[in-house]
Amino acid sequence: MGAPENEDMKKKKQKSSKEVYFSVLPDRYEPLEEEEEEEERKERKEERREETTEERRQRKEEKKRKKKNKYKKYRKNVGKALRFSWRCLMLGLQSMTSSYTSPASAAVAVVTLADARRNAAANRA
Repeated sequence: MGAPENEDMKKKKQKSSKEVYFSVLPDRYEPLEEEEEEEERKERKEERREETTEERRQRKEEKKRKKKNKYKKYRKNVGKALRFSWRCLMLGLQSMTSSYTSPASAAVAVVTLADARRNAAANRA
């Protein structure tokens, strides 16, 4: 029983080479792209080259302004969410404390009423 298993393991552990296939690519290999995408990319590059320093500055300022407005809106929304969650937390704590204190005050009121009835009954008799 042990001998065949050992032979199988030896066969698995033996080193062997794998066949690797190579293919020859043309001298100027260009990945396949859509012609329209390539033309658009070239046009964008040309537009950027033709941009003057003033146009670049304006584009950067516009980008900065958009980013600033985006963060402003984000801060505003986060502030609203924090205020709302804080308000909910405070209301929850207040209701929890009132529920803890109300049974004690109700018990005091019940005891007071019971004592008053007893005293009234004793006074009548």
